[in-house]
Amino acid sequence: MKQFKKLRKQHDVTVLDTRSGDDFLKAFIPGSINVGFKGPFDTFLKQVVPDKNQKLLIVAEEQDRTAVAERLAQLGYTGAIGILDGGIDHWKEREPVDAVTNLSAGRFGERSDPGHIVDVRTVKEFDKGHIDNAMNIPLTDFINFGKTLEKDNKPLYVHCQSGYRSAVAVSILRAKGFKNVCNIQGGYKALKDEIKEN
Repeated sequence: MKQFKKLRKQHDVTVLDTRSGDDFLKAFIPGSINVGFKGPFDTFLKQVVPDKNQKLLIVAEEQDRTAVAERLAQLGYTGAIGILDGGIDHWKEREPVDAVTNLSAGRFGERSDPGHIVDVRTVKEFDKGHIDNAMNIPLTDFINFGKTLEKDNKPLYVHCQSGYRSAVAVSILRAKGFKNVCNIQGGYKALKDEIKEN
């Protein structure tokens, strides 16, 4: 814990949280980036962290620690410098955590506050169908991701197709200083079902 905290303060270190998006959103180390290990991990890790020498501190579920370390090595990530002993629970006992609201599609439908709806799916997915007033900011454009959004304190409601990419997106936005961010649980799939029902 002591070593992790010390290393985390270095400007060239990224904290990579490999837990599921739902677990990540409930409590995470401020500034950490989420790429869930159970999902298209390889694809999104390469996009989020293109530099394989990037210094990484890892947060993982206890049972996944070895598998995550092995996978990073197989993918050629040489900069992994440590895994948090005891995971997020150990951190929570001693240090503050951040969290992001995970709204159900139904709760999102009931909201009355004006905000920005950010759809992080690909342009192709967006063109097949999207929510009214949604902005399409594909998560695949990581280098520029979030640059087009203004920090105007209006809520950002972020969604993808089913939930994996939006957790990644939300973590990046939080790390870039966006405060008022909400994740829409289940993504466009859940929103579409919600619209059909009502």
